[in-house]
Amino acid sequence: MKQGKDKKKERLKKERLKKVFTAVILLTIAFIWGHSMMPGDLSGEESGFVYRILSPVMKLFLPDAWVTEHLVRKMAHFSEHGALGVELTLYAALYRDLQIRRIANILYSGLTAAFIDETIQIFSGRGAAIADVWIDLSGFATGLLIVRLICICRQCHQQKPCV
Repeated sequence: MKQGKDKKKERLKKERLKKVFTAVILLTIAFIWGHSMMPGDLSGEESGFVYRILSPVMKLFLPDAWVTEHLVRKMAHFSEHGALGVELTLYAALYRDLQIRRIANILYSGLTAAFIDETIQIFSGRGAAIADVWIDLSGFATGLLIVRLICICRQCHQQKPCV
């Protein structure tokens, strides 16, 4: 009898997690695409503000000449899509093991999100760059790999599924 209750609790917990991840993923996509809709001047102001905050820290690790507003913008692309990669991979792990086919589908989702992101910029008057799609996809893949490595370690050491 207790096993049945434990399984039901576990199923309910996963269902709640799925709903939370769905909301977080949708908010992340809205954040990413919302920034792509911003006019160039507003986006530039925001990048400048973030640059002024991050540049002193970045200069501790990088040569001064490398620390530019352009680098900050590219880091934003990478990190936003990296977060999305983490979220979508964890969401997929709630359903089953992360097998090659599932990972390929997750990567396809990341490519689609990056492609749409750059397409939105065409219509917002900012222009799009194929390099940004690659940066977005690299961030997404990095997020996916981080989660995948954590899942592998957890499975090896604790004999437990990822999520």
